[in-house]
Amino acid sequence: MTSTTTSIATCLLCGAGASPALNLPRFAGSSCRECARRVGHLLVDAPATVMEIWPLLVDDEDELEAEPKVQRSDGSTVELRQLTAELKRDLTIEDRMKLAELYGEIGLIREQLQECGRVLVAAPSPELVQRALNVLFSRELCSPLGLEQLRGHLFPS
Repeated sequence: MTSTTTSIATCLLCGAGASPALNLPRFAGSSCRECARRVGHLLVDAPATVMEIWPLLVDDEDELEAEPKVQRSDGSTVELRQLTAELKRDLTIEDRMKLAELYGEIGLIREQLQECGRVLVAAPSPELVQRALNVLFSRELCSPLGLEQLRGHLFPS
């Protein structure tokens, strides 16, 4: 696992000093905390805009297919998506990062990427941010052209 460094480095995204420097494994460079947070917001608020960077964000679910329904302990029935969202609301950021890692282990990559975005937005510590960046900027998940494309989304002209 790549860890954060304590030295100041130049952020590959905005060009500012990054302390602590957060590693972007795919690009052998660093990010500042603010750019990591901006990346998280893109993943959470506008995932369609960054699909060329993280191609596995593409939602291959059939829009016409009905969402599975589950029965609650009180006998009411809700869509699985709604129940899952309710359960996630009570998770800590650490738990959300663990969930992201679990999603990766079971092959739910789109969900993993989305959870990493939520961690970047809200993580209280550089260690949690780094864990999310390690996933997002891995060779397996991030496009090799992702850095230039990401700069364009973060800092449009």
